[in-house]
Amino acid sequence: MSHKGDRAMSELTFEEALKELEAIVSRLESNDLSLEEAMELFKRGVSLSAYCNAKLEKAEGMVKLLIQNQGKIEEVPFMPTEGDEV
Repeated sequence: MSHKGDRAMSELTFEEALKELEAIVSRLESNDLSLEEAMELFKRGVSLSAYCNAKLEKAEGMVKLLIQNQGKIEEVPFMPTEGDEV
């Protein structure tokens, strides 16, 4: 099944990934998919969810750095936790 959701995760913004995830949830709730289609959408949804979560964790880390620096914007390397691909 080919659809616009075939874009690589790394090409998506957080907002695009979230919008696609919402569309997948809506399609899965419609109950008019074959088992194969539903499983493919579910797999993509799980991947999108993990991608969005990683983006949010990275943003949270940046916010923490800004707070620690008392709001001063400085270039401080942010070290993602092991396993982060974002």
